[in-house]
Amino acid sequence: MASKNALVFREDDETTIAVLPHLFVFVPKKPATISLPPISIRIVIASALLAGMVAWAVLNAASVSISNQEFVRNSPPGGSANRTNRHEVHAVNPDRRLRVENLPPRAQQSLFAWRNFVSNTFAGDQACAECHAAEYAAHQRSGHSRTLTLMPQSDLASTLSNQGVYKDSRREQQFTFTATEDTFVVRDDSNAPGVAVPVTWLLGSGTHAQTPIAVDEITQKGVELRWSSFPRHDATRPSEIGLTPDHERFDDFQQGSIECFGRPLDSSDIRACLGCHSTVTSPPSLPIMESMVIANVGCERCHGPRKDHVDLANQGLAEQAKPRLKYENAESYMNTCAACHRDETSVHPSATPDELARFQPYGIKRSRCYLESPGHLTCSTCHDPHDTVSHDRASSIAQCQRCHGNPDHGSGYYRSADHDAATFADAPQAVCTHEPTGDCIECHMPAVPWSEGISFHDHWIRIP
Repeated sequence: MASKNALVFREDDETTIAVLPHLFVFVPKKPATISLPPISIRIVIASALLAGMVAWAVLNAASVSISNQEFVRNSPPGGSANRTNRHEVHAVNPDRRLRVENLPPRAQQSLFAWRNFVSNTFAGDQACAECHAAEYAAHQRSGHSRTLTLMPQSDLASTLSNQGVYKDSRREQQFTFTATEDTFVVRDDSNAPGVAVPVTWLLGSGTHAQTPIAVDEITQKGVELRWSSFPRHDATRPSEIGLTPDHERFDDFQQGSIECFGRPLDSSDIRACLGCHSTVTSPPSLPIMESMVIANVGCERCHGPRKDHVDLANQGLAEQAKPRLKYENAESYMNTCAACHRDETSVHPSATPDELARFQPYGIKRSRCYLESPGHLTCSTCHDPHDTVSHDRASSIAQCQRCHGNPDHGSGYYRSADHDAATFADAPQAVCTHEPTGDCIECHMPAVPWSEGISFHDHWIRIP
């Protein structure tokens, strides 16, 4: 495991790469071991159990001290006048790992308590496969099963290292890449000479895009890289590298700073990113650490920790382990999805229509289908929660016609929490008068372009 967490980048016999508070830089004539950061965020149950843990201030006090020597001073801006908070780079101790043994005793106890909690309560996806083979197979097909990958272990790392160079489509900038079995490093020698950024994680299933981030465990800061991978569904060119969505607003940057590489991230940003791409990460009272995460959105992200269930199932007593998370109604079901797919509680008021189309619960909750069938319509009405999203248009239309296809009787429909039974209830019936046998999706849930050839079907179901 140590080889996965420690990154040693040797350029030659006299130079190695070290990690900075907000950047990663060469340290001449001093071999360095560097930490490839971390992982993070919440799980509702665990956070509640560990609410009284040692404050982050205790951990911060134990971290390696940072030198005041500036690595870059008075660098000219990349096309902009003076600004504050430019994320200037400072030289530091090259080893950026959070070493548990160097933390205060109380902090160590908190980390060990969390790790024991996870190991004693989480079983892992593979443990579900024996009894729930169909659901497990479906989950393996879904994007949820591959939402978070260590960058050095990704196919993208191999592709980029072979490609060698990427030219930014909007800046006068060129990135170069180097990969080994355990490391992946990006550089911009023109705007940040002598600086190298070890990339930690690759976020996204690849269905729409995959975006890398780099994280520094000591400072709990990082950067969302300016380039992402986009699928092209072409056998000769399965993907291509392009500008990370929404990075048009970061065209202006300061040379020599972390802004050269993308969008700076603070600890809350990192936790938000990793939190929606993992099964569980450490709560905010503990630091972001790579070793503290269970990657991908697995079975226990939605069903809760189930090790007790697995242990009892092996004894033929599975039913004695009651579910940790229960979905009593359609609203509670949708709220679980909305935690990451977003609804009105987490969408910024300034969001544009093309941005809103990305957030399916937000749209559904504004639809008459939802508002006029209280307690019945939810995400699993149309989507198998375990499987990949179906692109069978005929099947999608059939889902609409369950409620809108027969004027002689009405029905509100949703899949129950056990995903096996369908529940029907009387509801007013509405049949399309414009084109009763037409394509419901094309008219009432059209695809809305968002970025880089990515479109999302608008889930605000309404008459155009």
